[in-house]
Amino acid sequence: MRSAFLLAALVTLGASSEPADGRGVPLPPAPVRVVIPDVPAFDAVLAGAYRRALLGAPDEDDPVTAAWRRTPVGSKLEDQWAKFAPDLPWNWADVLKLKPRTLGLSLFSAGSLEAVFVIDMPLAVAVPLPPGTAKQTAAGAPYSLVARGAGDPAEGDRRMGLAWARSAGWLFLATSEKALVAALDEAGAGREWKAPLSGLVAMELDVAVLEKDRYFKREFLFGPSGEGRVAAALRMEGGRLVEVRQGQGGSKEAAFVFETPGAFAAAWEAEGETLWPALRAALLEPWPDLSPTPVSPLGPLPPAGAARAEDRYLVDLQKPPAGPGAPWEEGDLRAWRELRAMGPLSGWGYRVSADGVRTLVFPWPARLMDDLGRACRATLERRGGRVSEQTLGEARELRLGPGLPALAWKRVGDVVWMGPSAASLADAPAVHRETDLVRWARLDLDGLRKDAARWERVEGPAAPETVRPFSDRILGLLGWMPATRSLNLERRQVPGGWTERVAFGAQNPR
Repeated sequence: MRSAFLLAALVTLGASSEPADGRGVPLPPAPVRVVIPDVPAFDAVLAGAYRRALLGAPDEDDPVTAAWRRTPVGSKLEDQWAKFAPDLPWNWADVLKLKPRTLGLSLFSAGSLEAVFVIDMPLAVAVPLPPGTAKQTAAGAPYSLVARGAGDPAEGDRRMGLAWARSAGWLFLATSEKALVAALDEAGAGREWKAPLSGLVAMELDVAVLEKDRYFKREFLFGPSGEGRVAAALRMEGGRLVEVRQGQGGSKEAAFVFETPGAFAAAWEAEGETLWPALRAALLEPWPDLSPTPVSPLGPLPPAGAARAEDRYLVDLQKPPAGPGAPWEEGDLRAWRELRAMGPLSGWGYRVSADGVRTLVFPWPARLMDDLGRACRATLERRGGRVSEQTLGEARELRLGPGLPALAWKRVGDVVWMGPSAASLADAPAVHRETDLVRWARLDLDGLRKDAARWERVEGPAAPETVRPFSDRILGLLGWMPATRSLNLERRQVPGGWTERVAFGAQNPR
């Protein structure tokens, strides 16, 4: 996942301690690896709904509980816990009884709920675990198999099995025999994984793998990122919760920066190709389900000399022919495809004002302004019929039917601002490049929460098999962070990759 917001769901903003770096953990390679390097320090800041959830007593009315149950993994885990709990009915309090120093997790498969937990136990604490069947790895490491999991595979519909072992001061708990053996092999070979970044909680993500996992499709709506492995960690800086990230990736052009007074959301995205679907969905055709072939095909009428056996009354002139031989057409989208091929964009930005008006900004050559205008007009004509054009100051506005504003654009230096009307661009700010900054975002979460009910009505109810572009990415995030009022993100380019900082605050962003 591009964002490790799961980390933010584990701690409260009132913390002030910073843990030690901790020791390495024998975690096998997996798409997701998480480590809590200093369990006592983490427990000291764990509070509120997150503590209640880990203690097995979530508040049914809490937004964190609701957000968790709306995720594909959360709903699956709740269903499977009834099958797993009789073997190991532990919660966070039971883990703390072991006096652990460090705790690690490798998640192999979200769909199969296949994972291995590794707990550093410095003391000889008695651990009440079911005996299971005594077995050993190829290297001779003993372990107990209580029940097979989906990763083995299991018999029946049980996803979470149970296998465990103790070795060299570590307690291994796994939901499949395969995951346990992989962890024991790491321990036997003396390999201990240490998170690249230190913090209260640290994580490493194999983004290339997660992008292909259906359980993470909400986090990758815009296609492959090319980020490879991403490291993330939560830290406390001056009493404020901060997430830091780092990863590898090709160089990007410096981001444009602009002022955002009164905006609920504003950002600059480094991936220029994502502008086109955003422009279409936000301004040209604000509709939640857009088709890549929106134009019905035109076909000839049945020939006059057709055979008498032909039933002419089966022809409906109001509907296009059905079947694979008569696909719908891309129409005006062809002009947009050709426009995109004229040159790649280095990035684009957006601003959502307090009244919900959306404006976009992106660099665009002056010589291609007429081509951009023709493509906009073509889409609006398909959408609403006759289009007229007005020049209002520095802006050009396209109007539908009886003079209804539909789209406007305005050049400010080397960039173009686009909005639903010329009036929406009246305060379009100047932009400037900032060295090394390639991506940024500022979110007023209180403001976005005010529109939650409206967006849920527009995009429909939550469902594991569907993705709601706004509700699942933004409103879902707000459910995980009910006490957080603002979010500020900055990604900067460094030799060989990038670093990113996300600050979660109780004050609104500037």
